[in-house]
Amino acid sequence: MDQLEAVQLDPVSVVEKNHHLVLMNRIKEYSVTNYTDALGEKRAFEYFANAACLLPMKDYPLLKGKRVRLQEQWRGERGNYRESIADILDRLQQEGPLPATAFLAERKVVGGWDHPTRASTKETTHALRILFECGDIQVSGREKSIRHYARTDQWIPEAIQKEADMISIEEADALLMDKYLRAYRLFDARDPRLGWQKLNAQARKETLAERKRKRELFEVQIEGVDRPYYVLEADAEQLVACEHADVHEHVRFLSPLDNLLWRRERVEELFDFFYRWEIYVPKTKRMYGPYTMPVLVGDTLIGKVDPYFDRANGRLYMTTYEGVGENDMVVSALEKFAQSLGARELTITTAER
Repeated sequence: MDQLEAVQLDPVSVVEKNHHLVLMNRIKEYSVTNYTDALGEKRAFEYFANAACLLPMKDYPLLKGKRVRLQEQWRGERGNYRESIADILDRLQQEGPLPATAFLAERKVVGGWDHPTRASTKETTHALRILFECGDIQVSGREKSIRHYARTDQWIPEAIQKEADMISIEEADALLMDKYLRAYRLFDARDPRLGWQKLNAQARKETLAERKRKRELFEVQIEGVDRPYYVLEADAEQLVACEHADVHEHVRFLSPLDNLLWRRERVEELFDFFYRWEIYVPKTKRMYGPYTMPVLVGDTLIGKVDPYFDRANGRLYMTTYEGVGENDMVVSALEKFAQSLGARELTITTAER
């Protein structure tokens, strides 16, 4: 977690959830229980960075500005659910961490994914969302797809709460920008997620220009790419050394929200590799499949695979593209990937695009 800075969360589980796949690619003996252990042992927490993410607990104070801004956004609507919110906080105070299913309400309201004219979200579910985004409660654990919640004042370690109370929003935002830069390592001013703070285009340019002036960043010119990229000053020497470094030919199947793929334009410009996550594209308009995964061999993206895991029958179906299925090393890695998912059988087919 310290090395990645953040791992993006996503509930889609065509083969496995994104956060588990990201960690499986980087930790040889990773188990899904490691995730819940990190939450339960208070070594990590969930909140918004690149999107909804798992973050090291020590970084809780850095999200102060984001929490305050969300509190302001929810201020007006929060009053509409005063009773539900009070009931949730009181029960968590008295009973300790509870699953989301412990809070049931018959009344339906318009939630985040609802059509504005169609109320289909339980009021308690909406109230939990407000409390989480405002920082009043924390995800204390997960049981399959069910979140467990605890009051922030009872869950976040006291020393870290004190640090969050004392830090200014300006200092927190600056440290969050540092965290973003470490997470991306190679970045540009056009990224609307720069600093994870919703800065406008001018603010993004000025932020990087000021840091370049202070020699905290170095500009990187990439052959064939018009836009300038930047790296941290501490990374410049390592970047130069990489030009002559030996690359281990490991095979990795990257989930759609893997950290390497966070900025699609960067992937295309650095690797000459176009990738789009097609899960929200109508089936008839897809070029590949709903959960197509790029294949990384060493430092080269060589093609794509489209997986589907039939858990009930223990079979992993894998469609390969761009000649990937003819690569013996990739086929061997697919077999290991199937084993890591718990599949008993693997079926590989090839397709052309």
